[in-house]
Amino acid sequence: MIFSSGGGYTLKGMRTTAPLEELPSSIADALDRGLAVITANQRTARTLRNAFDRRNRETGLDSWQTAAILPWETWVTRLWNQLLVRGKVSELLLNSAQEHALWLGIITADSNLPPSLRSFDSLAEMAAAAWRLLGQHDALDRLRQNWGTPETKAFQRWAREFERQCQANRYLSRAVLENNLRGTIEEKLLPAASIALAGFDEMLPAQNELIAAISAAGGAVEILDLSIEPGQRLLVETSDEAEEIAAAARWIRNLLIQNPQARVGVIAASLQDRRDEIDRRFREILAPELEDIQNANRLAPYEFSVGVPLAQTAMVRTALDLLSWCISPLPSERVSALLVSPLFAMSEAEQSNRAAFDASELRRAKLLRPQVSLPWLADLLARSPYRLKLQTLNRAIVSMRHSSLPSTEELRSYAAWADFVRTWLQTAGWGRSAGEDSVEYQTRRKWESTLDVLATLDIYGRQVNFLQMLAALDRLLQQTIFAPESHQAPVQVVGPLEAAGSTFDALWFMGAGDLNWPIKSAVNPLLPWPLQRELGLPGANPTAEDARARKITARLAASAQQVIFSYPKAMADGTQRPSPLLRSLHLQKIELASLAPPDIEAEPVALEEFSDRLPIAPLPELASSGGVEIVKLQAACAFRAFAEKRLGSSELRKIELGLDARELGSVLHHILEHFWKQVGSQAALKLMSKEEREASLSLSIGYGLQKAAKARTSWERAYIDLQRKRLMKLLDQWLELEMRRAPFVVRESEATMRDVQVGPLRLNLRVDRVDVTDEGEVILDYKTGGAKAAHWEGKRPDEPQLPLYAVVTRAAQPDTPLVDIAFAQIRAGNEMAFESFAQKITAKKPVQKKRELSFEEQLDEWQRVLEDLAHAFYSGNTEVDPKNYPETCKHCTQRILCRLNPAAFDEDLDEETPAGSGNG
Repeated sequence: MIFSSGGGYTLKGMRTTAPLEELPSSIADALDRGLAVITANQRTARTLRNAFDRRNRETGLDSWQTAAILPWETWVTRLWNQLLVRGKVSELLLNSAQEHALWLGIITADSNLPPSLRSFDSLAEMAAAAWRLLGQHDALDRLRQNWGTPETKAFQRWAREFERQCQANRYLSRAVLENNLRGTIEEKLLPAASIALAGFDEMLPAQNELIAAISAAGGAVEILDLSIEPGQRLLVETSDEAEEIAAAARWIRNLLIQNPQARVGVIAASLQDRRDEIDRRFREILAPELEDIQNANRLAPYEFSVGVPLAQTAMVRTALDLLSWCISPLPSERVSALLVSPLFAMSEAEQSNRAAFDASELRRAKLLRPQVSLPWLADLLARSPYRLKLQTLNRAIVSMRHSSLPSTEELRSYAAWADFVRTWLQTAGWGRSAGEDSVEYQTRRKWESTLDVLATLDIYGRQVNFLQMLAALDRLLQQTIFAPESHQAPVQVVGPLEAAGSTFDALWFMGAGDLNWPIKSAVNPLLPWPLQRELGLPGANPTAEDARARKITARLAASAQQVIFSYPKAMADGTQRPSPLLRSLHLQKIELASLAPPDIEAEPVALEEFSDRLPIAPLPELASSGGVEIVKLQAACAFRAFAEKRLGSSELRKIELGLDARELGSVLHHILEHFWKQVGSQAALKLMSKEEREASLSLSIGYGLQKAAKARTSWERAYIDLQRKRLMKLLDQWLELEMRRAPFVVRESEATMRDVQVGPLRLNLRVDRVDVTDEGEVILDYKTGGAKAAHWEGKRPDEPQLPLYAVVTRAAQPDTPLVDIAFAQIRAGNEMAFESFAQKITAKKPVQKKRELSFEEQLDEWQRVLEDLAHAFYSGNTEVDPKNYPETCKHCTQRILCRLNPAAFDEDLDEETPAGSGNG
């Protein structure tokens, strides 16, 4: 039966737990006969145990023994540990971390390491994998053969040393576990077991040898068939990967609406690569209510079998940052993330103040370093006005700062370091103080078990420093895969191997094209190629690889009554066809539209017209904060001025290394203010010798940089010295240009004009500089960026500062003649210039400008323009009307509010895009 769309529905409110899954009769029968069921993977064992428990509850049992259902790895490990406890064997089975440490020590000590082999850590992983492959294929004796390449010869040396150390210390590698268990069965040290195998696509040679030994010793070995009688098997083609995922989600939604008890499997050929996109589309189509971030993810009607590295979880990332912080500064962005994290000394009452402290204190601090240390942040918090509102944070930081911190040379055992890690995180207030959810609880348990594994590295009796311990811990966390406990969602998204032994009512296999399936296996570079081909190792023997993939494909096709294979026609690597592995399945090709038709578009809703005539609240009866910036933003776009200066909408400031452009501009203002207060006039400047001028300028530069930031470290001092040299060269050139002007006396620098009237607005202004010449006064505005006199023109000037200063000054001082305004463009190279209304002075020669209006007439025109802009802002004009779309909007942070078309900011945008074309 093909499920078709009914349209206009949602899964919101649908139950999100799977129906009671029946225990397969073959499994139930094997358990009733006393056989232990051994599965190919953890997921199958967990699923079957859950089904066993449900069956017992349904039959009314109050208690029962845990089902003897174990994955192969757990089963053989338990067998060896039982022998060890009974004293039948003495070798200690190494865990993966211990094996890696042993390989790493051997490789690090190899003085004959080939130059082509570099990373010790990666080499240890490859060596362990090569050793495991040889053990699984009963080929460890092949190490005694003559191998040709430097890489394979190096592995032979390491393997001999690894084997020697294991024998000397009575260690047992996991690669030879099956072989050793076979020996104990043959020696009758271990009683023959009665087992049933479920979900194995194929048995490795070492596994087959162990099974044969169990049978020869009188044990019972059965292979259970979990396949389902084939029903409908379909093949569907989609245009691309996005359509494939969306089609699968629509089909699942339709199926669950018609049959809420259905158990659905989704198999993705490369699940790890496609997980995020599948999650996004499934959430959008299967669970749109979860787009609300307040709803818990565990309520989703689907779940993934594959987890993520434990190191990538929020709790563990926070823990690792706190651990790194105890011995060295952290990058400022990571400190910022810690400050707003609910997993670091957070109380609910402090949440908003923590964010405000981060935004207004840390992000606005003049950082001359790429990192933030604990003492530096403690000092910042102690001086902050937020310190009384952040007592929980302050206590944690003070406690961390005064804890007994390790030195980089201090050596301890791994177990001692694990104890330190627990103590340090407790001191830092790691984790939620209250209300820890289920996933966070499971994450914490996994973290604790990883610390226990870390402590097992003491088996070798080595002591390490803190950084070595942290590297080992980070590696364990990267290799430990974390997935929250299953909530038995009706839709299970799994990989092809994880699905072994699982059955469903319906199954969709995504990525069944010839470019995706079968997945190509990688070969191990430390093993000889002829040997890999001979043994049929993954990726080396095409015939063996093809047979392996065919078994997996056939098993998937027999794991549900209705099975759909799909493939995207268009891929990044080219166009593809169905995988050749599908030919033997005799699939029925079907059109996508009949299987998962597109959603019916909702009928448009008639817009309701209403009159919004509520007046905007008047401005308070005091000078508006923002000064000339209000007028500048109003000229650029009325909506932006309203959003930023009336609503207070602003972008979170990014933390930058060193002084950003705004801070460097402020430094230059302080320098020139200090310089002209000492010198006073052009005449005094000309009388100074070059040495005197440089000395005075150096003093002023020191003053400006001291106000900007304090240098504590050698890096900061080097940065300040670099800025000092740059400013000295730049400003020395600028003073040369100042001496080319007509004579002047500096009357004011950085003068404040408070509560001045501009139309209906009352503003506070700061004028960079006022010079007095023989003809009258000239107002200057320092610019380190690009600026032109043309920016004063029009009804919406780009740079209205100087016109505004001029209009206000004329009104305040009617008896003092104002004759000019000028940009002081202090920029390196040919752009350095003194550009006024009347002239432009550069290093080459002065140029007089021809103007249609006199300066007095231009002042009258500017007054009209500025008063119109002031009236527009005062009246609450919120029109989205950028002056030059999209150029005006490129650096505006209000686009999320005004919703102008974001495509217009693409660098390849056609110049004819109409202004104001919106997307919502």
